[in-house]
Amino acid sequence: MLGSAGASLHAAAPSDYPAQATFPEANPKALARHLSAARKWAEPDLLPEFYWRCMTSPLDRKTVFAIQHDGLVQEAKVFDQLYSIGQNAVSAWALDTSDGIILIDALNNEAEARDILVPNMVRLGLDPKRIKILIVTHGHGDHWGGAKYLQDTFGARVALSEADWKMLESPDRGGGPFRDLVPPRRDMVVRDGDTITLGKTSVRLFVTPGHTPGTLSLMFPVTDKGRPHVVALMGGTGGGTTGPAVHDQIASLQRWNGLTGKAGVDALISNHPAHIAAIEKIQLLTHGDPADSNPFVYGKDRAQRFSKVMEACSRVQLARMGESGD
Repeated sequence: MLGSAGASLHAAAPSDYPAQATFPEANPKALARHLSAARKWAEPDLLPEFYWRCMTSPLDRKTVFAIQHDGLVQEAKVFDQLYSIGQNAVSAWALDTSDGIILIDALNNEAEARDILVPNMVRLGLDPKRIKILIVTHGHGDHWGGAKYLQDTFGARVALSEADWKMLESPDRGGGPFRDLVPPRRDMVVRDGDTITLGKTSVRLFVTPGHTPGTLSLMFPVTDKGRPHVVALMGGTGGGTTGPAVHDQIASLQRWNGLTGKAGVDALISNHPAHIAAIEKIQLLTHGDPADSNPFVYGKDRAQRFSKVMEACSRVQLARMGESGD
């Protein structure tokens, strides 16, 4: 009986099962060397991030799509001024200031901005009419798709780098399934090292190419129950897709590591929840013991090692392409 039940549940033959990706041009010695380095940077407390970036994401796209699916998740207050208002596949963040709200990313499309992002804000006690600025981390449509709605409805000023504004304004809108989306009007062009200030809060922005030519990465101060922290969001933790782009990513991560170290970054967020297990962290914040530490606070050393893990995994990616990764 068990055998027949199992057969009915798995009608497809094993030969039809999806296989993990293979890399016939891989450089085995370089691959082993960089995997080992990434693991050493990750152990013992960054293994989930290491597994995702170094193994799961490049090896098993079906698993990635299953984990990183479009889905409703709990909105949450993550720091005293910072709120998670996105969905399971892609993040959006609201940074509340004394003079209005700065949003970071806008989800996939108008419907998600209208029916997910805005209701999440309302449930958290945030007035969408106070949205002043929308920072878009990069030019892929899953981060800017709802931008025009927020611009038209609430008057949000939209900020991207010059290179990624050009992606939005190109005929294919940056590629993928977003070519039919209408982009926002060009408002603010962010240059490397710019600061966006609203009220008493300043967000520092840096152009960190690799994932896209003009990916933006951010740093800003927050408090957790009154205790100060510095948050960083590396805008392109998904890496590059070509050899030159991966080399750009490595250079950006090396620079970002220095910038975040100098700024005293000790807390991390991401624009895709799966990249740092953000959904799980939010569950801990929402349902765990209030006396427990905030899981988004990594500490300065661990935050630095996160960048090192991402860099080493990019070198793993180059080794899979056949390069030395050095």
